[in-house]
Amino acid sequence: MSDARIAISGSRDTTLRVWDLISGTCMNVLMGHQASVRCLEIHGDLVVSGSYDTTAKIWSISTGQCLRTLQGHFSQIYAIAFDGQRIATGSLDTSVRIWNPSDGTCLAVLQGHTSLVGQLQMRNSTLVTGGSDGSVRVWSLTTYNPIHRLAAHDNSVTSLQFDDLRIVSGGSDGRVKIWDLSTGNLIRELSQPAEQVWRVAFESERCVVMASRTGRTIMEVWDFTPPADEEEGQGLRERAGNTGFIVPPDQVLMGMTHVAEDQALPEMDDDNMDGIGSKENEEMMDAYVEDGEENGEQDEHVL
Repeated sequence: MSDARIAISGSRDTTLRVWDLISGTCMNVLMGHQASVRCLEIHGDLVVSGSYDTTAKIWSISTGQCLRTLQGHFSQIYAIAFDGQRIATGSLDTSVRIWNPSDGTCLAVLQGHTSLVGQLQMRNSTLVTGGSDGSVRVWSLTTYNPIHRLAAHDNSVTSLQFDDLRIVSGGSDGRVKIWDLSTGNLIRELSQPAEQVWRVAFESERCVVMASRTGRTIMEVWDFTPPADEEEGQGLRERAGNTGFIVPPDQVLMGMTHVAEDQALPEMDDDNMDGIGSKENEEMMDAYVEDGEENGEQDEHVL
């Protein structure tokens, strides 16, 4: 977003709010959705929102006007990616739709996941998606054809990120895995299995993992670069193509940090995850999603 002083939030009250971070005041309220706003993505003066009402909307941040409504999904939208040229939406109907933000037309429907698509990232001409079926899929945004299907996790994919070389995925099976983007091969698992992985994020040669282990929320910081004193081809590092090295946490100075070590992990119910109010039917549906569906279960199981 061009103005770093502005933040935008989406809520179960069906609205988006534009906030001034300096004063803490609400500058505008964007109204138009008929159900919870689950996800949003910003690019320039535009924000795209996805809702449980099955639609996505394109808004002007400066004017607060809804420019277009994107209709086509048959169930709730859980994820959005927007790079200024294309919009991708992931839904409980198991599909991903690609949209033209200029005129609101649907360019493609990507099918292959067998459950909720809750993770999306676009980079150049590549889209990577993660679903509650445990799979990660790599797609071409030029041909809209699948490139790789990765049997990534035993349960829902809870977080993913990729760059030009690698994909890092985290799942509710408590595992973090690194994949070669060009071949789709597994490079290795990162860290020891946890009870749940909440978030993975990396930049350059540093990767941060937020997870639950032994009743505590932990943060691990990993380094993709090799130790300077380690001889080529030896030790605990691993190489896969040009994807670099990984150093175990006990060899990284930043190591592993425990957050609230003396406290038990609070129960991560739906309200804690979203930070907004609740409605009975949406709580039931979110519980269904977060508990992890069986492969092949569709939205007829959701009330």
